[in-house]
Amino acid sequence: MRSPRSSSFAAALAPIAACAVLSASCVGTTGGDVFDFPAAAAGPPDAVAGAPFELTNDRGWRVVLTRATLHVGAVYLDESQPVSGAQNTSCVLPGTYVAQVTGGIDVDLLSPDPQPFTTPGHGTTLPALVGQVWLTGGRVDQADDRTPILTLAGAADRAGDVRPFTATITIGANRRAGGSALAGANPICKQRIVSPIPAGVTLGEGGSLLLRADPRGLFVNVDFAALAPSSSGYAFSDDSSDQPSANLYQNLRAAGGVYTFSWIGPR
Repeated sequence: MRSPRSSSFAAALAPIAACAVLSASCVGTTGGDVFDFPAAAAGPPDAVAGAPFELTNDRGWRVVLTRATLHVGAVYLDESQPVSGAQNTSCVLPGTYVAQVTGGIDVDLLSPDPQPFTTPGHGTTLPALVGQVWLTGGRVDQADDRTPILTLAGAADRAGDVRPFTATITIGANRRAGGSALAGANPICKQRIVSPIPAGVTLGEGGSLLLRADPRGLFVNVDFAALAPSSSGYAFSDDSSDQPSANLYQNLRAAGGVYTFSWIGPR
């Protein structure tokens, strides 16, 4: 399995049941127009650029974020919703990919302002039902990747217990799943691809794609009381060795809690 890279579009590609060769363009069409479009990512709309972001999680911790940066390597939209309970061993979605953006970006989650991806997206006018966010700094299947995917700084307070914290989360050799005797089981790409994210958008020439990532979803069931002390306060571990670190990582990869897609403009 190889990481996608942008490629030129044929005028009318046949439908793609699964993007088996991931180094090629994954976008197919059954007749919709194919075009380029601008794409951007941002934090939640109620954030204020240049200001801390405040939230209270479900464990009663009031969190003030002074830094939250997310590295997104690529995004994809697909016209098919996976069947509930299906044992999909691949890292690609079934059906046809109708849009892709493969230029990586470091997103400031404390800003509501759209931050452009480094390359335009490619897509069709076919409707999309679900999407994927690729949390990778390079090839999605490479054994190790030291790219900081999530970087946080801030402080959490509950009943006067104040805990300044930092986090630098990577998805590399530290995330490889073990214990299976099956060849190809638990590939590292499964750790790096957030999927399937509800999308429900239809692209059209003259519009733009916006991915929002809300930091509130990162702290669901995170108990700051269990954070390990560090030289500057407290720190999330990069190996999910404690409750808050494991839940932060799980939330980062949860398709329903952090990420939303929208299409702005003509359809």
